[in-house]
Amino acid sequence: MQHKKRILTGDRPTGQLHLGHYVGTLKNRVRLQDDYDCFFIIADLQMLTDHLEEYASIEGNVFEVMCDYLGVGLRPENTFFVQSQVPELAELTMYFSFLVTLARLQRNPTVKDEAKTYGVTSMSYGFLGYPVSQAADILAFKADLIPIGQDQLPHVEQTREIVRSFNRIFDKEVFVLPQPLVGEVPILVGTDGDNKMSKSLDNFIAFAHSPQETERRILNMVTDHKRAYRKDPGHPDECFTFRYWSIFSPSDTPLVCRECESATRGCKECKTQLAIKLNDYLVEIRERRQQYASQPDLVWDILATGTRRARVVAAETLAEVREAMKISFPQLLMKGGK
Repeated sequence: MQHKKRILTGDRPTGQLHLGHYVGTLKNRVRLQDDYDCFFIIADLQMLTDHLEEYASIEGNVFEVMCDYLGVGLRPENTFFVQSQVPELAELTMYFSFLVTLARLQRNPTVKDEAKTYGVTSMSYGFLGYPVSQAADILAFKADLIPIGQDQLPHVEQTREIVRSFNRIFDKEVFVLPQPLVGEVPILVGTDGDNKMSKSLDNFIAFAHSPQETERRILNMVTDHKRAYRKDPGHPDECFTFRYWSIFSPSDTPLVCRECESATRGCKECKTQLAIKLNDYLVEIRERRQQYASQPDLVWDILATGTRRARVVAAETLAEVREAMKISFPQLLMKGGK
């Protein structure tokens, strides 16, 4: 019997995770893991919706994401699993696809934004149906709470629509409405100062980056567009570097703000100090990450254990779904069918 409420959230294994993931959702996951039954999906099939040509990198990326998870402080006893290794999710995605119109999927703002970001001019069935697949991931485990980034809210709303449609059409309360939980910083602007932090745009700072690489990326950050010269007063509220101060070293922000506005602090000096603070912030995460990365068998064992558990839970849900849809066919099972 499930005593704790359940969380389902995860990431696509498109590469190493970064600070945008941390403030958007990872920090919430670490905070909530004591109070919830946590399921963390590594959505390798969903990676292929717009990174199909990178299929050969999936295995290595899954390992990197797992090291990032454990590095930020998610504990091994949580349920970590690989999407493609839980085939019940694909079957559930098919059933849910009957409940969503093509026009509804085409209106999804996140799908449209991702198509623009990745230059997708001709959408595949899988790309357009991404929200339906995500709904199956959430509902297979009957998750109560979904820690997500701001851009994933439309997907959770699509999931909630599927819950209402399924329960109404098949006249059975199989699913409950999951609730989204958006991170304290909905979107972290990347080092380019124009877009959210993203691996594809190379404007990110990864947990796996060395202190030197982190410093290099910070020093190349865009700062205050309105400050032309060192002697000019700065505008902290419009400076992208200042946003990082407020997130990763909030106790220093009053001093940084005063010095910026009075022009006693230059942008280069500010970024140099920020790099030091940020590297200090990441020390423990990097140490934990390296400890797990040096023990690959342990990392894969944790993932294998979680994937086995995920299959059991998903199969139980799928049995309920089949029964509600009148496609369980017990007569065939009694005659030796599978």
